[in-house]
Amino acid sequence: MKNTFYILVLLFLTSCAHTFMRGTVAKKINSQKAIICLGSDEVKVGDTIKFQESVCSWTPTHSITMHEEVTSGPYSEQTGYGSSNCELIHLGRGTVVEIINDHFSVVKTKGDFQFKKSTQIEIVR
Repeated sequence: MKNTFYILVLLFLTSCAHTFMRGTVAKKINSQKAIICLGSDEVKVGDTIKFQESVCSWTPTHSITMHEEVTSGPYSEQTGYGSSNCELIHLGRGTVVEIINDHFSVVKTKGDFQFKKSTQIEIVR
């Protein structure tokens, strides 16, 4: 009976594990094709890839007038009291059409959404 309990607990815990293969767009070839940072070890021709974008916002939590936006080069940061909120927005899907090497492959989309270099991608399993 004890062994059955341990086996059931082990099965339950492994069923909760997530294995996401994520990467980014390394280069935008045109409005429908991209080279992505997932290669022969992670994807195969015909796999579906979803394109995503992180959208973050900052909301002040106090009426203190010390809030300001500090810009240092390409980075912007809020100072003062507040909270950040980030969401992962689904842009669209594409299909792997070519494996370049161990690190890169080519994805083709229908061109019905916009993406750019560094857009986040994930394999749909």
